[in-house]
Amino acid sequence: MKKFLLTSLIILSAISVHSQTFSFMYDGILRDYRVHLPPDYTPDSLYPMVLNLHGLGSNALEQQLYTGFDFVADTAGIIMVYPNGIANAWNIAFTTGVDDVGFISALIDTMAANYNVDLFEVYSTGMSMGGFMSHRLACELSHRITAIASVTGLLAFFPCTPDRPVPILQMHGTADAVVPYAGVPVTIQHWLDYNNCPVIPVITDLPDIDTTDQCTVTTSYYGFCDDSTEVLLYTINGGEHTWPGATVVIGITNYDINGSVEIWNFFRKYSLENYLGTNEVTATAFDIHIYPNPVSDYAVVEWQGRGERVFDLKVYDLTGKLVKNIAGIHEHRVLLSCEGLRPGLYILECTSGSTFSRCKFLVNRNK
Repeated sequence: MKKFLLTSLIILSAISVHSQTFSFMYDGILRDYRVHLPPDYTPDSLYPMVLNLHGLGSNALEQQLYTGFDFVADTAGIIMVYPNGIANAWNIAFTTGVDDVGFISALIDTMAANYNVDLFEVYSTGMSMGGFMSHRLACELSHRITAIASVTGLLAFFPCTPDRPVPILQMHGTADAVVPYAGVPVTIQHWLDYNNCPVIPVITDLPDIDTTDQCTVTTSYYGFCDDSTEVLLYTINGGEHTWPGATVVIGITNYDINGSVEIWNFFRKYSLENYLGTNEVTATAFDIHIYPNPVSDYAVVEWQGRGERVFDLKVYDLTGKLVKNIAGIHEHRVLLSCEGLRPGLYILECTSGSTFSRCKFLVNRNK
């Protein structure tokens, strides 16, 4: 116990400088969450964001301490968010009761309004019930959550029909007495079927680096699936209901890998930009530029075009909703007002006939 308290105090001291607790009202309930910013955070850059969800009976601070994800985030430049569930739980399966899916979506909006979050790179991970909840977010918020990683949690929400294939990482111990490993094959099979993955995995036994931790790791890799997604299973042979590489030992824990490092290495390969098609530019179209970028109130939009054309300028948010439309432009330059646009990323599209060009821009009220 003394070792546990000492370790916790050391970690608390390390994370307290860059972490704060905030709250907002959602669905008539005051919801709170912890935010950890990388030490070099600046409002002039965009940052990926990882939601890290606690297990049943735990809370945001304990999840922050236990997983040690902040140390990865500080090096990689990630905004970490640790939400609190109502009564230390998440609604992982039911369409009635606490609207945790809506809360997480509102939390993403809140973070984007207050920080420079790259909304193409928002990810969810979690321990136990937090892993269950991450699977549900993959089902219902696939237009907002780029990829998920579940540690000792399974898919419990059905029907699970996301808008697109979702990259999935699963970590689970074979000796897990809380969420038995027997449920893992069903979860993996669902995502293999939905993502249209290869049925035969590439299986790799990882080196047994720590011979004293009483467990080893085997990976089962299924890829590539549709849209170049992947499903990756880390089987912790002999591992219990624990987070690999955890800062505190609460059961048989694997130390051949660091779960938080492996999860980020998986997440960092994926961006919603690839799935939303925002890189698509017709070869014979025109170049489009917006400045300043990030935008505060107004921006100049310029583009090149051939001959006498009429252009339409449209602005979409990341859900694909049209939020601004300027039609019938005869010039190659226009002043764009961002009044009414919430802080965050947007897609700017300029069209003329069958040709078009797109770019993305950031609305940032802090500039």
